[in-house]
Amino acid sequence: MSQLGILYLYEMKKILKRRMTWIAFCGVVFIMMSLCFGVLLNSFATSNAQTGEMVHYSAYDRATQRGEWAEKLNGRLIDDGLLGEMQTAYGAVQTNERLPVDGSMIGTIIMEVSEDEAEEEKRAEQRKRYEAVYNYVREVVGNDRVYTVDAASFYGEIQQKITDYENTGYLTEEEIEYWRGHEPQAPYPFYWTQGPKMMLACIMTLLVLMALVIGMMFSGVFADEHMRKTDQLALCSRYGREVLYRAKLLAAVTLGVAATFIVGGVTLVSFGILYGYEKNWNAPLQMYLDDSPFALTLGEAIVILLVLLLLSAALHSVLTLVLSAWTKSSVATMSLMMVYTLGTLLINVPGRFRVLSQCLSLMPAKLVRGTAFCDMRLVGAAGHYLTNWQTGMFLYPVLTLALVLLGGLLYRRWQISGR
Repeated sequence: MSQLGILYLYEMKKILKRRMTWIAFCGVVFIMMSLCFGVLLNSFATSNAQTGEMVHYSAYDRATQRGEWAEKLNGRLIDDGLLGEMQTAYGAVQTNERLPVDGSMIGTIIMEVSEDEAEEEKRAEQRKRYEAVYNYVREVVGNDRVYTVDAASFYGEIQQKITDYENTGYLTEEEIEYWRGHEPQAPYPFYWTQGPKMMLACIMTLLVLMALVIGMMFSGVFADEHMRKTDQLALCSRYGREVLYRAKLLAAVTLGVAATFIVGGVTLVSFGILYGYEKNWNAPLQMYLDDSPFALTLGEAIVILLVLLLLSAALHSVLTLVLSAWTKSSVATMSLMMVYTLGTLLINVPGRFRVLSQCLSLMPAKLVRGTAFCDMRLVGAAGHYLTNWQTGMFLYPVLTLALVLLGGLLYRRWQISGR
């Protein structure tokens, strides 16, 4: 085995023997499993209208039951036919608005209850069958129009949301023209998409947690040597400046990407076990983000975000090493990683500051999330453009390589300074 291989395995062993590594990793696994399976613990109670008896059920039972009704409509186009069936099923339901004292409008639901119990049960069964379609259409067009909207108005409302973003998102004429040629096809099919939706919704949480975990795992890779004053001995050895640096780098990137892959894979499988993917993996992205201009499926969106997640893990691993070599303190490194992660997550720049706002949107905490597929801003010139996620695929490896070079410079020249 080469010297690099020997040092690489040794550095892997050093990182894996740290208690901080396992505490941080097990902690993020526990949090993600709680997010996935916590739905099994939530319970609700409702009263039977006929007997008055309280019926208890879990949130998972409710979601599973709704899924069984909705999956019967999987693959059907959201057209006048499906909208008409939904409106017929909800024909006995109407909205009424009342004006309270404070002047705000409150929507209330009024149901006509038939004296014929059999007829009322039949109507309730019909409403359950189209409940998922009803909820989705209502999210798009609002309570007032859900009972009267046709397919043309439905897709017109979606297009209007995209047009509104074009007007408020400070897009250039070239960007607007680009999206005119890349709009998703309408009408698109309906799918029950609970599993993919849950996965897309939690990827941002996974990114933030793994960035913090990586900061904990690798904060001492260079800092501990400086604190123990063994860095002078290492740098004076035969392989201390070049081979050892590469070994530490490869060990950190390997473990960072592997830990992210494991946690992300377990999360993906967990939601698949709970809700399933086989019937909705190819559902259009608009079933999750109705105002997204991307012609992608939910499965494609999940794969794209998982790839960006792994690239971000490599970037964060190298960034942690650079901070460790620079600050020469594991506590300072962890603190800076926390400031970086939470700062990029919480800070927002108004869209009118186009360059600064778009640069911030390309940071991992902003880009590795489902809602990033609503961002229509492009990167490019001379008629050639990259979308935000395509830019991330190119940008993150470049930034990782730049940090590798910077870290090598810091380690070789200034590691033993500051005594």
